[in-house]
Amino acid sequence: MLPGQRDAVILDLLEQRSMVTVAEIATRCDCAPETARRDLHRLETRGLLQRTYGGAVRSGSYRPGNGNGAAATPLENRTALVDRADVLIVTPSETAATRVLVDRARRMGVPVVAESHNYPGATTVVTIDDYRAGVELGRWVADYARRRLGGRAHVLDVTAAMVNTNARSRGFADGLRELPANDRAIYRVDGQGLCHTAYRIAADALAVHPEINVIFGVNDDSALGALAAYRDAGLPVERLLVVSFGFEGRAAKDLMEKGGPLKASVAMFPELVGHVCLKAAICAYHGCRLADRTIIPFVIITPENLDQYYQRSEASGEWEINWARGKQLLNTNSSVAIVAQCRRPRLPNRIGCVQIFSSHEWYQNMQRAMGALADELGIEFEVVDASQDLSEETDTLKRAIGYTAAQYVTPGDTVIIDAGITTAYMAQALRGRQGIRVITNSLAVLAALDGETGIDLVSTGGVVNHASHSLIGSAAEATYTDLRADTAFIGGAGISIGFGVSNSSITEAAIKQAMLKAARKVIVLADHTKIGLESLIKIAPLSSIDAIITDSGLSAHDRAAFTQGGVDIIIAEDHS
Repeated sequence: MLPGQRDAVILDLLEQRSMVTVAEIATRCDCAPETARRDLHRLETRGLLQRTYGGAVRSGSYRPGNGNGAAATPLENRTALVDRADVLIVTPSETAATRVLVDRARRMGVPVVAESHNYPGATTVVTIDDYRAGVELGRWVADYARRRLGGRAHVLDVTAAMVNTNARSRGFADGLRELPANDRAIYRVDGQGLCHTAYRIAADALAVHPEINVIFGVNDDSALGALAAYRDAGLPVERLLVVSFGFEGRAAKDLMEKGGPLKASVAMFPELVGHVCLKAAICAYHGCRLADRTIIPFVIITPENLDQYYQRSEASGEWEINWARGKQLLNTNSSVAIVAQCRRPRLPNRIGCVQIFSSHEWYQNMQRAMGALADELGIEFEVVDASQDLSEETDTLKRAIGYTAAQYVTPGDTVIIDAGITTAYMAQALRGRQGIRVITNSLAVLAALDGETGIDLVSTGGVVNHASHSLIGSAAEATYTDLRADTAFIGGAGISIGFGVSNSSITEAAIKQAMLKAARKVIVLADHTKIGLESLIKIAPLSSIDAIITDSGLSAHDRAAFTQGGVDIIIAEDHS
């Protein structure tokens, strides 16, 4: 399919329902995900759409019911939503703009209803019991393993660094303990809740642990991305069990209906969550006394009970929730009953919603349910997406860390600089310096320092890794074997107290380990989102690290723990 034809397909999809995922574009256009992402970038530069994590939304803030195509909402105006709304519904978006918005709402007396992840001052959080659901799913897998997998479960847990997803993973692990210790193993990786990231990181994990016979995803995208990696690795799908949380998307339902490896999923019913969120927002507007947590029921869906909760529409062929069954679940739930009791006639004029990952089917379905109920009640409903804010905030943190790291390089130093976005910012900050020698395998660092007469630039050999824009392989590792440096500045996918510094790529981990051995001092550059994560391959224990440069998002607890472990913590200054 030619680029122009793909563009037409993408814009047609967005016209139909305002949001589209990279995975869907790749399937519809029969192209690689990378091609789909390039198409989205090209269309965004033309002002025809706005990219999000995992896909794109229509250009402009999307308001269900009117399908407007207004100009994109500027980042600085997102926090102004609180000035227009009588109540806010906030999904788990850990970004600076969202935190500012929630703080402003609290000061202005605008009630906040949280979904999945609680915010200080929120009237209530609408959520399932993630831990209990994880326990039940883990027990289901243990029983299935005894019956169908020879009593053994080697699990790839594709999780994400969020409070609710961590609770799912912990619960799952506890439920799996019904199997003897020798018959179970869990390999946990961070897929960030995104299909393409889950694919990449699962591919690395499966290369090391081909014995994996269970994939557990903390959402549909995590499970489906890992399943695609399993298939592409040529591993036998007939021995594989896939289980997940969410069950919000068409792909998961299709897979289960066809008798594929997806045998169980914790259905969290985004349609019901959206319905209850909007009802809770109305209650909050009235000042009703709500529970701190409004717990939504969940059901473990299997091929045997799928048609009890979801059916295909005869008109469109799309999956639709069985609302009679869904409302029955809500009516028998004591937590939701409190929300349903509110009968006051006065309604808010506008309800605002701040969400992340608008391209995820979970939020699409939840948003449609909220929008439909708001239209029915005559309430204006406005949604803004925080994904771009998250990307920009993370980039700002990396820039601050990189610029701070450059302050720890003095004339006469020989330093090793790892590959990565943060280290590229560090290299930019080193421009104009004198009397420094830099050894690197990073193409971005080489480009940034090319032509700097005061810096001796040493490049490793090796093979180009296009994904990380670096040189890897035995030739690159050999360079570090023959050289010595004062300090190595390295990155990693995760750093934790127990596991140390870790990375998702085996080949990249090997060269990072060579860097550590070649330096007298090691400084890790890691923004706070990587703290506490344990990725696939250990690079080094904490005892091999001298310092960590991170940002002010580091918790007091983690800072104390690292300090007690003998690691200096340096908080980056804002250089934006």
